[in-house]
Amino acid sequence: MKLSDKIVRLRKSNGMSQEELADKLGVSRQAISRWEMGTAMPDATNILQLSRLFQVTTDYLLNDEYQSDNDLPKVKEVKTDGIHQIMIFLITLEVMVLIIQFMSVVILQNIFFGVLSFIPFIAMVGGFEYAYQKKANEQNERTVQFRKRFYKVSAWLGAYFPIRLLAMALVHFYPRPINSLALECVIAVLYLMTATLITLEIEKRHLSKN
Repeated sequence: MKLSDKIVRLRKSNGMSQEELADKLGVSRQAISRWEMGTAMPDATNILQLSRLFQVTTDYLLNDEYQSDNDLPKVKEVKTDGIHQIMIFLITLEVMVLIIQFMSVVILQNIFFGVLSFIPFIAMVGGFEYAYQKKANEQNERTVQFRKRFYKVSAWLGAYFPIRLLAMALVHFYPRPINSLALECVIAVLYLMTATLITLEIEKRHLSKN
């Protein structure tokens, strides 16, 4: 499909007349007419304006082989891969924090370092939310889904050691000795319940916004 045909198609699909499109681009109606007849070509500035106005890529406009935006898999894959890479990076950092917490609490049995190691986790979640809110005007369904998945994974990775530390602290106030295996079972149950409830709440909030 030629550029002239694409301009006609995009203009009509957006319910615009030639005069309306001309006003938005700051050109004459005759210029639009010549573009659509193929007797003239829009310059680079006009191509960029058309791209932004109709939310299509300049590659789509300039390449006759592309019949629609669906013919641009590489562009879409790059956007998706970028989000996936961010997700992998953040989750990797959270796993590293989880390993530090395990070493501090289970191996070294140092409660102070266990609590201290949770600060980077909170910082990552806070930094993520700050960046997300800062780009609020660029949010779309993909970024919303990404945010939901991030918080779900973070709930499962981040809930265990706070619950474990809390349970270990409460044990000191229990008047009777507690079997270590029984304590581990209680911690595991509390962890599963807490992570599940947080996950359900995240899903609930996501559905309520939709």
